Amino acid sequence: MAYEKVAGRAEIISVHEGHLLKTTTKEEVDSYLKMSESLANVAPRCCYIITNGKLVEMKKCMVCIQNSSKISQLMTSHSNGEFLILKDEGYEMVNPRIMDLKLGTRTHSDYIPKEKKENHIRKCKATTSEKLGLRLSGAAFVESGDSFATKWDKAFGKSLKSDQFFKAMKNFFDVDERQKTEVLRQLLKIRVVLEDSTSHRFFGSSLLILIDDEGQEIVKVKLIDFASMARSETGQQQYDGADTGAILGVNTLIKFLTK
Repeated sequence: MAYEKVAGRAEIISVHEGHLLKTTTKEEVDSYLKMSESLANVAPRCCYIITNGKLVEMKKCMVCIQNSSKISQLMTSHSNGEFLILKDEGYEMVNPRIMDLKLGTRTHSDYIPKEKKENHIRKCKATTSEKLGLRLSGAAFVESGDSFATKWDKAFGKSLKSDQFFKAMKNFFDVDERQKTEVLRQLLKIRVVLEDSTSHRFFGSSLLILIDDEGQEIVKVKLIDFASMARSETGQQQYDGADTGAILGVNTLIKFLTK
């Protein structure tokens, strides 16, 4: 399946077989370079980072090795800026349901202007983010009995109250019970990683959920978007304990799927 974007501002394009090129920031590149193995295991696989003309290998990938000439071309055409070469998690899916859920009760980084910070805070208070730790950012899927795709954008997600949010989740998760069980299993794994990632804050991160309507065994739940992620480091703001806002969001979805 060709890559389909349902949320986010970053430019993401398909490159060689089953891989995406994401335009990003120095902050997200830094997050990937310092990412723990457990966190990397619940994030989209990052094969390479291109940072100001330098190629940094993150994980050995035979597909990328076989497409080394294409990567060289990307290096030439993207010599300035920051980029990630990521595995397309939905590549093998035939007819996927795709949903992006903004995670946490706070979405702004420590280093944005006061005006933007206040806008983020207002947005969280006015939406489901504050109470549920989740806000719908986008989705695309075909509901049972329909011949056309249902698409939800950021504006729709911001408009939802809690009861409407759960109604939307019911529509999206109208899938096989085995698929729901697999979503739940992967959410529980992500929760453990969040609980173990003490001194981290996943500001601006999202849950990406992909469920293939044509393949009952193909389900992916990934933690994505790390440009605003914060860590307690020398010279930076210090955080103590796990990110309770992000954990709240994961727990909200777990409770919905198990009720």
